[in-house]
Amino acid sequence: MKKHSVMRCLALTLAVLAFASPAYAQTGSSTVRGTVRDQQGNVVAGASVTLTNAERNFSRTQTTTENGTYVFPSVPPGNYQLDVEATGFKKASVPDVNAQ
Repeated sequence: MKKHSVMRCLALTLAVLAFASPAYAQTGSSTVRGTVRDQQGNVVAGASVTLTNAERNFSRTQTTTENGTYVFPSVPPGNYQLDVEATGFKKASVPDVNAQ
């Protein structure tokens, strides 16, 4: 299977699974969480996930757990880009992740 197809599926999976939800209304922050999966639906452990908002000069990086999950707590509201890199895969990006 071609890496391009795998990464396209990975990016699509991230777009579906990456979501933001209000964490604490009184603090004005959100939590962004998701699961990184390959084209076959297998979780990708140890992937580097970076959440970036260039307008706010905000960037954080997490490594996925053995279950392929990541969590960014206490994220200021705004639009972010999510980038994922893992050994054996091409870099995938999900633009317009909205943290409310």
